[in-house]
Amino acid sequence: MTEEIKIRNLTLYDYTIVNRGYQTLHCQHVEGRPDIYKEMEDLLPKEVYQEMLEDADHILIGAEEGKRLTGFLVAKRKITPANPMLHRNRTFFVDALFVEQDSRRKGIGKRLYEYMVSEAEKEECARIDLKVWDFNKEARAFYQSMGFQVQSYNMEKKLI
Repeated sequence: MTEEIKIRNLTLYDYTIVNRGYQTLHCQHVEGRPDIYKEMEDLLPKEVYQEMLEDADHILIGAEEGKRLTGFLVAKRKITPANPMLHRNRTFFVDALFVEQDSRRKGIGKRLYEYMVSEAEKEECARIDLKVWDFNKEARAFYQSMGFQVQSYNMEKKLI
């Protein structure tokens, strides 16, 4: 029998799990792009997490199975800066989406994403943006399955 998945706002009580999730995501970036990312501890200090919780522009939601937090999504509300060449748009920018390894393929990431979409629609956002690295094929496939499309390409030519 599978547990019911409940989506809720994150709290300070969730810090340890969120910090561990951020650390896991960061390790994937270090492994995928060691020329850019470096190993570090204390990636998300508790004070920074608390500031995010208190910041009205941040969206921090979690997924619970039973009483266990098994995933979370962190996004930020943004408005296009004033620029005569650009339309002013409200957007959500996804900073992190994490699901515990033993809870993947249960629809948790999809539920977190759908909850965020419903919030973005309530706020009349034009779109949801995110950045995903080319090496992260699993994340790219997930986001494409949620309807995301490539918006632009960041390209590089390594010199060293």
